[in-house]
Amino acid sequence: MKDYDFLVIGSGIAGLVYALQVARCGKVAIVTKSSLLECNTAYAQGGIAAVLDAHDSFEQHLQDTLKAGADLGKKEVIRAVIEQGPKLIQYLVDMGTDFTREDGHYDQKLENLSLTREGGHSHRRVAYAADSTGRKIMESLVVQCTKCPQIDIYEKHIAIDLITQHHIMQNHGFIPGISCWGAYVMDNATNEVEIFRSRKTMLATGGAARIFGHNTNSVVATGDGMAMARLAGARLVNMEFVQFHPTSFYSPSGETFLITEALRGEGAILRLADGSEFMHNYHPQGCLAPRDVVSRAIDTELKKRGDKFCYLDATAVPKDILLKHFPNIDEKCRQYGIDFIVEPIPITPAAHYFCGGILATINGITDIKNLFAAGEVACSGLHGANRLASNSLLESLVIAFNAGNHPSNLDDVDFPQIPPWRQLDVFNENEWVIISHNREIIGTIMNGYVGIIRNRRLLKYALQRMENIYNEINNFYQHNAVRPEVVETRNMAIIAIAVIRSALIRKESRGAHYVVDYPERDDAQYLIDTIL
Repeated sequence: MKDYDFLVIGSGIAGLVYALQVARCGKVAIVTKSSLLECNTAYAQGGIAAVLDAHDSFEQHLQDTLKAGADLGKKEVIRAVIEQGPKLIQYLVDMGTDFTREDGHYDQKLENLSLTREGGHSHRRVAYAADSTGRKIMESLVVQCTKCPQIDIYEKHIAIDLITQHHIMQNHGFIPGISCWGAYVMDNATNEVEIFRSRKTMLATGGAARIFGHNTNSVVATGDGMAMARLAGARLVNMEFVQFHPTSFYSPSGETFLITEALRGEGAILRLADGSEFMHNYHPQGCLAPRDVVSRAIDTELKKRGDKFCYLDATAVPKDILLKHFPNIDEKCRQYGIDFIVEPIPITPAAHYFCGGILATINGITDIKNLFAAGEVACSGLHGANRLASNSLLESLVIAFNAGNHPSNLDDVDFPQIPPWRQLDVFNENEWVIISHNREIIGTIMNGYVGIIRNRRLLKYALQRMENIYNEINNFYQHNAVRPEVVETRNMAIIAIAVIRSALIRKESRGAHYVVDYPERDDAQYLIDTIL
């Protein structure tokens, strides 16, 4: 057993900010199943949204967020998050994050930050670090965490299960309510499972877009935190709202990477194969419409023409802006033989972000006592049915900071006797195909039947298939020694089922959930959250 005051599962912006805050009042363990820098935060190109310009206002940011979220966001949550934005951008600057600044300014004043505009925003309010914002934030936070004597870091360790009364009651009878006392964690190198006991546990494991075969996410985004919380009894909310990013790079091999929305903010235009523009036919804001609108428009046009991709044309944007603001995209495009300064980029939508997740407050509090959740793994009520661009890093930062400063972090906890993990000796190599094959099938089913445009017949078919897949995976899980890939695939199936069930519950189209059987919004019945 490893004993800590605080256990952080996940190492993106939410996990590291929380760890730095609680390290002031106890010993912290950060558990991450890959390296510290392998997370969705590090993949975030565009930036972090906040009201940093004198011509902007909190009210305008609130209205943009509410509108992008198809009016399902919670006003009180939105207001609280955006009002903390400037203070916590300053926090990141103080931590060492090197945001891009206006020419000639190298101080730490927020008014000298360079700001860009992205889809759905009425003002330039996105602070950025070229086109590697998330990476720069992560690098500064990792430096702070690694030099903090109160923080121990466990890379290449995967959390298998939260330790709750479900484990304890096997030996000690029923314990009322649900409390978390840490997690069972596997060392990926040795396959040994240890108890990480903690007074407070933070789930900061990110999203689950890897359940879709075509996605923009890190390889670690397999829904682990959401699945563990669901197995332990926490509620999941709004899981049908999976945001597809309109512009991921298209290659015949299937390899992809994100093309930031900030490129459209600087004037890049979406075009069809014949060079024609089309977004003005779908929304007054054209190429800067909210992401759900742009993704559906592209999907519709591609299906209409039988094309696999369209183009993002940045050739009219000044060369110096492209090279200064988007060096990462320039480098990656050149690897595929494309010079985006003089020719358009082939793109197609890809699964990108979960607007839903574990039901949590603005302080990260969940249904389960002593368990916090922050970042993409959680649903605070900020995003509603569709996320406004660059609000994700803002939400992660604010809620993790709030959770790290919550008074309950000082509470004493009475620990029950925690049983060791029951690790089996057998591992049936002949049946390993159950895991490898089903993992691929999950991605294929979700792409085909639960994508940008849905219908209820295919959703029902997908649910039936996915429940059978989960039963196969869980049977293997119950009768074999645990391996990281088994845990991940179990989690992917759990979250895929949650997405499909939520999509079937919502008999309307709103935000990132569009179903052809009910193509209109229905505020009379469905201006509510979908809760599992």
